[in-house]
Amino acid sequence: METLEHIKNICELLDRKKGNDILVLDIRKLSSISDYFVIVSADSERGVKSLAENLVKDLKKKLKIKVRIDGLNDGRWVLIDSGDVIIHIFHSDTRKVYDLESLWFEAKKVNPL
Repeated sequence: METLEHIKNICELLDRKKGNDILVLDIRKLSSISDYFVIVSADSERGVKSLAENLVKDLKKKLKIKVRIDGLNDGRWVLIDSGDVIIHIFHSDTRKVYDLESLWFEAKKVNPL
């Protein structure tokens, strides 16, 4: 599956599950850790966990993608590594604190939907 199609599937699922402020950053020219970041937030720890669990289930079952996940127990910032795409699922308050959008200000924004 092409990476941009993969990102579109991720963003559509996050949108259906009520993820807020979905943002995709193209970091290919800035870092070797991944090609893209998907950043999304939820208003509660339960919402963060739900977004993460649903996304991981979907990636594994429908798209047959192996993922690594970190932060699920805390529910404030869950990181899902699917290879070319790293998904950051934040609690809204935590997203403001870490402000990845400003940290990666040189990254090109991609329209996911």
